[in-house]
Amino acid sequence: MDLPKKQKMQRKEYPALMSSLEKLSPPDLKATMREWCRKDLWFLLRYILKRKDTEDAVHKPDWLFDRVKEVEAEPDGYIDLWSREHYKSTVITFAKTIQDILRYYGDDPEGIWDEYDEPTFCILANTRPLAKAFLRQIREELAGNDQLKELFDDILYAAPAKESPQWSLDDGIVVKRKNNPKEATIEASGLVDGQPTGKHYTFLIYDDVVTQDTIGTPEMIDKTTDAFRLSDNLGAGETTKRRVIGTRYTHADTYGVIIKEGQLKTRIYPCTEDGSVEGIPVLRTREFIAQKYRNQGPYIFSAQMLQNPTADTSQGFKREWFRYYERPLDANYATFKHMNRYLMVDPASAKKKNSDYTAAAVIGLGADQNYYLLDFYRDRLNLKERTELVMYLHSTWRPKKTGYEKYGKDSDIEYIQERQRSDNYRFDIMELGGKVAKIDRIKRLVPICADNRLFLPEDLYRTLYDGKEVDLVQVLLNEEFMLFPVPIHDDGIDVMARIFDMDTKWPKTNVRPLYSEDRWVRAAAKKTTGTFMSA
Repeated sequence: MDLPKKQKMQRKEYPALMSSLEKLSPPDLKATMREWCRKDLWFLLRYILKRKDTEDAVHKPDWLFDRVKEVEAEPDGYIDLWSREHYKSTVITFAKTIQDILRYYGDDPEGIWDEYDEPTFCILANTRPLAKAFLRQIREELAGNDQLKELFDDILYAAPAKESPQWSLDDGIVVKRKNNPKEATIEASGLVDGQPTGKHYTFLIYDDVVTQDTIGTPEMIDKTTDAFRLSDNLGAGETTKRRVIGTRYTHADTYGVIIKEGQLKTRIYPCTEDGSVEGIPVLRTREFIAQKYRNQGPYIFSAQMLQNPTADTSQGFKREWFRYYERPLDANYATFKHMNRYLMVDPASAKKKNSDYTAAAVIGLGADQNYYLLDFYRDRLNLKERTELVMYLHSTWRPKKTGYEKYGKDSDIEYIQERQRSDNYRFDIMELGGKVAKIDRIKRLVPICADNRLFLPEDLYRTLYDGKEVDLVQVLLNEEFMLFPVPIHDDGIDVMARIFDMDTKWPKTNVRPLYSEDRWVRAAAKKTTGTFMSA
């Protein structure tokens, strides 16, 4: 029986195909079924691996059918980021891996490699137990699916636990093969913990290498990213095929790095057609998606279900909220003498590439009831440099109060006090602490930004510890405000939010403006009495 052209085969035609297969003789039936399994991923998944749920348990199975066909056509070199519970691991890690074993092993394999006629596979997840869970599903299918074993008795053992030379989750599983490489047919490995050494695989399949437990700090994210780069050495040279399957967590996660660097092509599928909360679901029912939103909340839903790890507008900041003022190069307390100025410092404990930054902000409260960022630093500083910064900012701006983060204050304050005595320049330091979570502290900035009451300098260039000159205003906007609540770093906006802990007071509202109301009225009246030529 000839195979029809796959691109013309529709999902609803498969039942008729199955009926027609029953009319074949046993030898023809086996040969035809083998060919369909090797050529058609939907046929294998739905009818041989018996995954009826791909049709019966979803609202729009045609969407899933289209994804299967897409993976079938181009399985390699992609990062597939699909919504949770939309079958990405089932299609790629489970079904496609089994199909490739059936294609490239046996008496009549589809050989496409000169050296590795029988390819090997390594499933990598963030931790080894997670990777072994994927392998367990494949192992149980190859051991327990009698129809599959009958169709591919030249590849699969009848009783693999007894007959296979290797059939364990720890060491991998081995099907019938002609060669004897040191690698099992399929192995499972942790990406961050337990990467194998001295082994090389034709297929590297990455599934869930980013998890909730790996995104807590920049260091944790970097550790996963570095492990992903290191795993490139597990490949079998130019023949290596890579597949990455996952779900987004933050803009700065390892998946974000892969996309930004263009390491792989992308296939991104949110749970709705337009990627919005209110959009039409692609696979599940509206009720299912609505319940997910209620259970997960706006941010987690946006990341996990929409594949867009940004906060909803009620949590985040908008670029158009911010206002700007021209800051003189020699700005100091005299330049903004009518403002009440406050200095806040959030120290970091280490001067390392991946450590948090020391952040310091001078904010002025104006008689116009607006907040002005007068000065700002975000850099990696040691204790001596932090002290120098505090002394400099205080002498430059003469703030009414100086606040210092509690967790860092105890280690720094004694040194700062000693410096105050040696310079004969003294001021009190207010301890900043409290039990409010950082994300909730920062959210206090949202109302004043939304009301256009936070003014930033047009630019603020600083030379950082590594010698690079950067505009810290743009750093604040692009790396912190715009990515909140999951910025790469949040030290700057966190220290700015401490203005609400400083027991501030607004300056007197009767401060004489540049033009008093009566003078302005008189000046306007004069202008209406003549033209510029009157003078």
